[in-house]
Amino acid sequence: MTNKQSLFLVVEGLDGAGTTTISARLADALRARDLQVRLTAEPTDGPLGSLLRAHVKGDANLDEQTAALVFTGDRADHLGQVIRPALRRGDWVVCDRYLLSTLAYQGAAGVSREAVLAASDRFDVPDVTFVLDVPEEARAQRLAARSRSERYEGAELAESLRRSYEESIELLRSAGHRIEVIDSSQSIDKVLEDVLSRLDLPG
Repeated sequence: MTNKQSLFLVVEGLDGAGTTTISARLADALRARDLQVRLTAEPTDGPLGSLLRAHVKGDANLDEQTAALVFTGDRADHLGQVIRPALRRGDWVVCDRYLLSTLAYQGAAGVSREAVLAASDRFDVPDVTFVLDVPEEARAQRLAARSRSERYEGAELAESLRRSYEESIELLRSAGHRIEVIDSSQSIDKVLEDVLSRLDLPG
């Protein structure tokens, strides 16, 4: 893989894994290589994304089937409004969360992952999805340092969410997605180094 073409990169992981931090650092590292980069995230800041953010924070309540549908709608809008136009311009896209999060989080709540994947069959497949994997003890410590907990951060959900992520990763790999698992218990600099090493970038 080289830097001669624009790529669609996704950073995923359980809450507390560091997806937002690594997404931003990855975008900065690519810009330092004179690449045009669009850093974005899901849920988006659009109308559907705003509803989802309220749901995640516990300020709104959606049943998980509805949440999966709204996540899918937000993703369709995100692709049309942000991701595809950026790729057409030749920009690299770094996205903090994408399809894998919906499969994992809503899948853990009993929503059919296969149905979510089928509803997403016309969505762009990332060139690489990086999954940040962190031991549960370290993740719990990171979450405990936050000023406010969110809907999916409860300790009672940890085991089912981790299992759901593993199952969702296998589902996407079977559908042809390239997924790279990164040890995010390391320092931020080392995590970023590992991510960049999977892209075979010069310099």
